[in-house]
Amino acid sequence: MEEPEEPADSGQSLPPVYIYSPEYVSMCDSLAKVPKRASMVHSLIEAYALHKKMRIVKPKVASMEEMATFHTDAYLQHLQKVSQEGDDDHPDSIEYGLGYDCPATEGIFDYAAAVGGATITAAQCLIDGMCKVAINWSGGWHHAKNVLKEVYQAFNPKAVVLQLGADTIAGDPMCSFNMTPVGIGKCLKYILQWQLATLILGGGGYNLANTARCWTYLTGVILGKTLSSEIPDHEFFTAYGPDYVLEITPSCRPDRNEPHRIQQILNYIKGEHHSSRPALLVPPSLWWPISGGILKYHLSFGLIVSLTWKGNLFLA
Repeated sequence: MEEPEEPADSGQSLPPVYIYSPEYVSMCDSLAKVPKRASMVHSLIEAYALHKKMRIVKPKVASMEEMATFHTDAYLQHLQKVSQEGDDDHPDSIEYGLGYDCPATEGIFDYAAAVGGATITAAQCLIDGMCKVAINWSGGWHHAKNVLKEVYQAFNPKAVVLQLGADTIAGDPMCSFNMTPVGIGKCLKYILQWQLATLILGGGGYNLANTARCWTYLTGVILGKTLSSEIPDHEFFTAYGPDYVLEITPSCRPDRNEPHRIQQILNYIKGEHHSSRPALLVPPSLWWPISGGILKYHLSFGLIVSLTWKGNLFLA
C-alpha cells in the first residue's frame, strides 16, 4: 500500500476473531444490491493469507426470540411473511420502513437472521474474552477523530462497535465521499489504541472490488500487516483490473466543505453550544440483553452513537 502500516495498537494478545463460514458467505452473496460481495471480500482476505492470522468462528443464525429482544413481534412476523412471498408492494411495508433502498425481497428474513446471528456471535466472543477484536464484515447495515475524544470522555466505554461501511470510498456508486482505505485505516487505528474490546462491522459498499480492497486493507491494519500492492491471483482476480493493485486513488472531485461550517458542526457535536451532555439516553425498554452483558442504546441527533455493556459500549 501507499504507506507502511505499523501494528495496530489494540493491546491484543489474542488473535482477532473472524466470523466466517461458507454457508454464511453464500447467504450474504444472495443480497441483490451487492451480489457476491461477501465472497469477493473473503477471497481477497484469503489471497493475502490474513485468515491464517485470525481465529475463524462459525456464526450462529439468530432465532426469532433473539431478534425479538430488539424488534417487535409484529415487525418480525411481517418481515417473515413478505420474505416468504417476495412481496415488495405489501401495503403495510411502508409502516415498517421497507421499500425503496430497503426492499422486502424473497429470503430477506433468513438473510437478516444470518447477519444478526453473526454479529451476536462476534459480540459473544468479546464478552467471553475469546478476543479483543471481532470482525464481521457482512454485518453493520445501518454512522470522526475531531469528536471521538469528547465522546470517549463522555461515555467512558468499556467496548466499541465500529461500523466501517465502504460507500464512503472514492468510486462508490453512492458518490457520498472521496475517501481511501488509508484514511479509514487511520480512524480504525485511532480507536484500536483505546485497547478496548472492539466489534468490527462492515455496512455499505456498492463498488464490489473497492469494498473488498478496503475491508482487506483494514483487516491488515488490525493485524499490523503491510500488504503487497499487487493483488494476488485468486478467484475474483479479474475484477480488480485494469491496474490489479490494492490502492484506491481519490478522484479529482473538489472539496466544497467550508472550514467555518465544519467548525460549527464540531462545536455543536461537542456540546459547546450548551452545557448539557451531547447525547440522549434511550429508555430501558430498548436495552438489548446478551449473555454476559447488556447493550443499552444512546442517541445523538437521531443516530445511535453509543451503547452500554457492563459499563459503556461505543458505536462509531
